[in-house]
Parts: sequence; C-alpha cells; structure tokens
Amino acid sequence: MIDNLINSISKVVIGNKDKIKLVLASIISEGSILIEDYPGTGKTTLAKAITESLKLDFRRVQFTSDLLPSDILGFNMYKGTKPFFQKGPIFTNIVLADELNRGSPKSQSAFMEAMEEKSVTIDGKTYDLPTPFFVIATQNPMDTAGTSLLPDSQLDRFMVSFSLSDLDDDNKIKMLKNKEKISKSTQKLSLKKLKETKEKVHVADTIYNYLIEIEKKTKELNQNIHLSARCLKQIIDLSKGWAVINEKDYVTHQDVKDLLPYVLRHRINFLKPEEKIEFINSEILSKIEIEK
Repeated sequence: MIDNLINSISKVVIGNKDKIKLVLASIISEGSILIEDYPGTGKTTLAKAITESLKLDFRRVQFTSDLLPSDILGFNMYKGTKPFFQKGPIFTNIVLADELNRGSPKSQSAFMEAMEEKSVTIDGKTYDLPTPFFVIATQNPMDTAGTSLLPDSQLDRFMVSFSLSDLDDDNKIKMLKNKEKISKSTQKLSLKKLKETKEKVHVADTIYNYLIEIEKKTKELNQNIHLSARCLKQIIDLSKGWAVINEKDYVTHQDVKDLLPYVLRHRINFLKPEEKIEFINSEILSKIEIEK
C-alpha cells in the first residue's frame, strides 16, 4: 500500500521518488521538513500531493517582510463582552511555510513552539494544535534578494532538508510533458498505524554506537556543525520511519548513511548546497569504521 501511495505521488512530482519517501518517513517520525530551492521547482506541489494522498488538512502561509505572528497563530477578539480566540492558519495538519526566510525574525519565531510542542500560546493561554501536525517549510537560496538566515534554534527543529531541482534531462522532459493532477487517494493509509509500526522497529546497539561516532567525528572537524540531542534523536526516529517506508522491521547502518546528508544539510552553513553531501560522505561517513 505504501508503494502504491509513493507511485501515485510520483506521477505528479516527477523524478523525486527518494524525496517523496523521505517526506513520508519524516511525517511518520513526526518531523518537520525544510525544502531549500528556487521558486517554481514544485515545492508547493509536493506538499499538496502528500496532503491529499494522506487525506489531511492543508494550509499555506506566504512569508513576507510585513507578516505578523498573529497572522499565523491567531488572535483574541471580543464578541460583546466575551473574549473569543480566532484561530490562525497554523491550526491544520500540514502547514506550508512558504519562503520562510523572507519573513521577519518575529514571524519566523511564531513556528518555534508549534514545531517543538505541537501547541501555541496566545496571551498566556496554550492551545493544542490538531493531530497530526507537521511543518513543510521552504526557503530561497541565500544568494537571492530579500532573504535572511534562519537562526540555528529554528533550523535545529527541522528533521530533514533537501532540494527538488536536481532532475536529469529525461526527468525534465517527463515533467514538461506531465499532465497529471493532484487527486485525493482512494486508499486508506492510517498514520496512526504507521506510527505504531515505527515504534516496533528494532535499533541495535551498534547503530547507537555508530551515531555517537558520527557525533565525535563532526566535533573533530572543528567546523560549525552542531549535533544537538534533538538532532541525534531525530536521526534515530527518521531511520525507524525510513525502515517502515521500506517495509523493514530493523534499522541498518546503511539507512543512517543514506539519511544523514538530509539531516545535516541545513546544519552546515559554511558550504554551498552542492558541496554539502560530498563533504558529509567524504569527511564524516567514510572515516568511521562500522562496528559488526
């Protein structure tokens, strides 16, 4: 059933089957996603296709320099003498924070509590967000006008980051010819059941030890890469979600190696995007001996 879902989305989002699987694994693992790419590369299409296929509610927030936190979270108003909370667009299952790095630091920070706690606080009162809740954020490359660097505290809340524009010539032609429309899936795929399956995925001690070695290696490099406790937990959760997507009940070293570039991509700011994966593979992963 998962394969059918992936194939259905692949008809709309051409040439990015591995990214579709990554997004689904992140959603199963309750992690948020950051897509860094130029306008017009299919970021919104991917978010809508995933949402429709999983039969979830979806809203989009377009970030601009004058966007206010209340435009995202909501605000208190009065009906007569009684206070009434008007919910903002963040009260949905999947919210697309489009061009996040074009917004002000104030509007960007409106997502921080939501991404971590799955709730928002307005005037001292906390409101729970719908279940499930995920953020799919997009940001323009930093060399485009009107962008500002997201703070590390916010970047660390994203589980994965990737680009959608790495298509070969054949897939570009398929994309240009494609006439498929986004449609709701007729299949019932329970996120709750997938999450329950994820919790049963086995992670051997050798995987945990491998992760600690990765953390040590990044520190030895003396580069501006910080693997927080949150990040390490995200790698484990994502690996388990990846195992579910690939219909396995255990995590392998190769799973961690395949996923690590997407987990670290937005945590490395001293390299160009096209250099990051090669750096992770050559300077970190290739220098760690796998325990058998």
